Amino acid sequence: MRELSKVSPQVESVIHLTDRFARDAKDLTWIGELADEGPWYIISIDRFKKQHGAEREAIRRAGHTVFILDPQWSTQGFWAQSERLVKWWPQVVAYSELVSGGAYRVPWRHSSVAKFQAIAF
Repeated sequence: MRELSKVSPQVESVIHLTDRFARDAKDLTWIGELADEGPWYIISIDRFKKQHGAEREAIRRAGHTVFILDPQWSTQGFWAQSERLVKWWPQVVAYSELVSGGAYRVPWRHSSVAKFQAIAF
């Protein structure tokens, strides 16, 4: 993950959630703590639908931008997911420069013209 920040000068750092928080940390806890540092860009396979929308509301209030991986990502193995994330990375970085806040679906299928879909959050 950290290697991704080295190829994009506009990306300060890339970390895994467990680098900062316990594996069993509640979403509302880490979302709130990251909000204290300003908005973050988050890539997740989680749909943030637990706790009756409280997670999504916390993300909105914090101003975080979330890229949610399509369900097909979860059916693939670690190496296939890693390879696909590396393919998507330049588009994620470029799109991040255009948006501030919101949620966007990242399809499994990649192409140079593939687009992110806004998700009602």
